[in-house]
Amino acid sequence: MEKEQKRPKYSLLIIVSILMSAFHIYTALFGVLTALWQRSIHLCFGMLITFMLQSEKATGKVKKSINMLLAAVSLTSVAFFIWDFNGIVQRFSQPNTSDMVIGVLLMLLTLEFARRNVGGILPGIAVVFVLYAMLGPYLPGMLWHRGYDLERIITQVSLSTEGIFGVSLGVSANYIFIFVLFGSILSVTDIGKFYIDLAIKGVGKGTGGPAKAAVVSSSLFGSISGSAVANVVGTGVITIPLMKSTGYKPEFAGAVEAVASTGGQIMPPMMGAAAFIMAEILGIPYYKVALGALIPALIYYGSVFAMVHFRAKRSGLTGIDTSYLPGIKEMMKSKGILLLPIVLLIVLLVFLQMSAMKASIYTVIATLLIAAVFSGMRMKELIAAFEDAAKTSVVVISSTACAGIIVAMINLTGIGLKFSNLMISMAGQNILLILLLLMLASLLMGMGLPTTPCYLILAVLGAPALIRLGVEPLAAHMFVFYFGCISMITPPVALAVYAATSIAESDYWKTAFHALTLGISAFIVPFMFVYNPSLLWIGSPLTIAVTGITAMLGAILLGAGLSGWFLAKTNAVERILLVASGFLLIDPAAWTNYLGLAGLAVVLILQRKKKPQEALKAQ
Repeated sequence: MEKEQKRPKYSLLIIVSILMSAFHIYTALFGVLTALWQRSIHLCFGMLITFMLQSEKATGKVKKSINMLLAAVSLTSVAFFIWDFNGIVQRFSQPNTSDMVIGVLLMLLTLEFARRNVGGILPGIAVVFVLYAMLGPYLPGMLWHRGYDLERIITQVSLSTEGIFGVSLGVSANYIFIFVLFGSILSVTDIGKFYIDLAIKGVGKGTGGPAKAAVVSSSLFGSISGSAVANVVGTGVITIPLMKSTGYKPEFAGAVEAVASTGGQIMPPMMGAAAFIMAEILGIPYYKVALGALIPALIYYGSVFAMVHFRAKRSGLTGIDTSYLPGIKEMMKSKGILLLPIVLLIVLLVFLQMSAMKASIYTVIATLLIAAVFSGMRMKELIAAFEDAAKTSVVVISSTACAGIIVAMINLTGIGLKFSNLMISMAGQNILLILLLLMLASLLMGMGLPTTPCYLILAVLGAPALIRLGVEPLAAHMFVFYFGCISMITPPVALAVYAATSIAESDYWKTAFHALTLGISAFIVPFMFVYNPSLLWIGSPLTIAVTGITAMLGAILLGAGLSGWFLAKTNAVERILLVASGFLLIDPAAWTNYLGLAGLAVVLILQRKKKPQEALKAQ
């Protein structure tokens, strides 16, 4: 049997990864290039990484050659943009043959690029929208439009900043990659491990400690990774076995990790890639999006943490031995500096209100210095971080580029406005009905698409209908973003659950059921912040503070009611009262808060008669 060939120390793939990181660091520090140049170079790097990686993995010479040919065509297309940029701009409405050939190649390459990274659904949807733009005169009813020829479509999609090179790819090119690089540096150094160790030492010894450590570490790790599946893989390999070792069933252990990891997409300061695109679409600083997401994210994690605690109490589960780790004070004394990157990012974004690009690049530079001085990062780890960032970023790059085709066709044909009018006419201007329709659409699309393209499509199709009915723009966009994220734990696809079950060796459907129960608050809060934007940090400081406190209390009561334990084991009446009180307190209205507090008072009176020794054995 032949020995497996080792990849050269500095393969072409690694060199391209280093160049990709160097390009983005340089432009973040000294200013981005003209939009078409910046975005086309960014797209080219993504395509090169994908096709070269596929070439490395390919077994036959033919497949290797095809992938390298695609990489070469990608490079040629971008070279054309840079070389003839002025000509493309001047010929915008009258492209010549070369423009058309390059434009068609770019669209086909983008579709294949997306197919390789996110599957066939997203490029399939893009093809349907392109066909819709061409076949408009032959369609009935509201679908009818005058139709567009191939030249007009290619101009819109490939030769302007309205399609592939639109706002979404621009956001990816300008600062999402830098945040991805930030997460990669933390992952390949001791910094990421320090966050997990800190969570285990902080809460691992108490009741249900391993599950609580999973929630805390996943919220910390997820807030910088922004990817549910990557979060599950990064922290789940440690937390899931710990949970199982203390008595948690594999299905529950997997569900805790899946739900906690999914929350990383909505947890500031970084969140998922779609949050940056939201800021760009709304024309607001990113820190306002992050602040708006803070209270809902705390409610989400508060509810999960509470359910984990009460479930452990009910089942009599204890913590784990954390003596192998130094104390919190010693950890902070010796390695507390490793928390500085996140603190610095928050200070730059929120308090100094720096742009996301500048905040991210300064944080990356600080992280590199800290990792080199205090974490012993060597050149090998730095190159590994560059390679990991390049490989991780291709999902976002391909998603945003392909989604740009869809957005271009929506804008060109006017179907977005028609869809908004249809929703309003169907719902009779009933906001709740529109919200339910958008929730279902977000969940369905999110099952087959990454969060970013799911948000992008519905931000163009659905969010405008809510805004036209008077909903706060941030609330409308956050609504579709939220449910796009939650699709990660919503069957039948639920990618985060699939990732967790592979580690937990658990039954998928049982794990998914537990995940839905643990993540129940995520299905409630978006409706609440649409009706009362104070949950999104909009309003007076007093209103925001009261809203946040009562909503967090509501999340805890909701967790207690669903878990069957509060101060002691709860009966059916107490569980109903706890769940109802939780719902009422999450709703920011004053009268619902009073009712929720009254319900809590009744439960406290009933629970005082019971003894905590009523814990049940593990089921």
